[in-house]
Amino acid sequence: MKSPRWQKYLPILLPILVIIFMFALPTFFKSPRYISLLFQLFLGIVLAMGVYSVWSVGFINAAQPAFYGLGAYTVSLLLMRSHLPFWLAFPLAGIIPGLVALLFGFVGLKLKGAYFLFLTIALNEFILWLFKNPKTIFGGMLGLYPVPQPEIHIFGINIVFSPSQLAPYYYAALLLAVITCLFYFKLYSSRLGRVLECIGKTEDLLANTGISVFTQKQIVFSVSCFFAGLAGALWAPYIMIVTPSQFNLWQGITIVLGVLVGGIFSPLGAIIGTVFMAVLNLVFTYLPTQTQQYQPMVLGFILVLVLLFMPTGIFGLSGIIRNKIKELTGKKVTPAENK
Repeated sequence: MKSPRWQKYLPILLPILVIIFMFALPTFFKSPRYISLLFQLFLGIVLAMGVYSVWSVGFINAAQPAFYGLGAYTVSLLLMRSHLPFWLAFPLAGIIPGLVALLFGFVGLKLKGAYFLFLTIALNEFILWLFKNPKTIFGGMLGLYPVPQPEIHIFGINIVFSPSQLAPYYYAALLLAVITCLFYFKLYSSRLGRVLECIGKTEDLLANTGISVFTQKQIVFSVSCFFAGLAGALWAPYIMIVTPSQFNLWQGITIVLGVLVGGIFSPLGAIIGTVFMAVLNLVFTYLPTQTQQYQPMVLGFILVLVLLFMPTGIFGLSGIIRNKIKELTGKKVTPAENK
């Protein structure tokens, strides 16, 4: 039996409808609290997509907060000290973390498995130490304050960002998240994306085909940190003060857990996991303050449940259900990771 024609267009129409809804949301829903939460969610999606891309080539990157922080500090210094216009400082806030990641990759990406994870943890702590050091340009523990509000005057377009008017920040973060997701979805639906996924599974076999596996890893790692830097460039003027405590290791672990819970076999899993973690954090904000200390324990419990009962994450749950139905009906079962 043929599927209805509308089902063929559903994978394309559904994301478009979601994006249109998100762009129209501030018009009907003007609560500053929830607009702020959505702004942070969009930046979290950008960070999670970068973690997923590095995971696809066989590495777990726990240093994403450090590159996020590099972007935030870069744009802050360029706005405060060099007085560059925001539209010039913004791309530089992505390029500098990307270059740092490229240099780090010459050594770090030669390691495998847990060794790379431990090295990224050390890298995150080293960059945080630079941020905390009062002898550096980063301002020590007090950080940088006040970060100027962006003003974009280009091609007759005048956009002024303001703490009392969050809509420009909301739309900027949403646009960045959409561009990041489109980039990665297009990448992983291409031939190069299939090569990157093969690197994480059969690296030695792929190296025998003449493909420069190490170069591919470097590109993926640098691009992920480039987007993280762009996210940090939006975060800094929004919060108006940049301090080292905003980019701690726990934030990186949370991003990795979100990707794992969402599903590591598709970029969509990174988005689902980020949304799940954001909802969980929102729930804890409504609970008594004393319960917040149990949040890491709850995350650990959820992770154990996922590893035991949903190894392909929330995104792979639908595939597991379909496979169970096929098993009961005697049809051919498709591996969950190919769903």
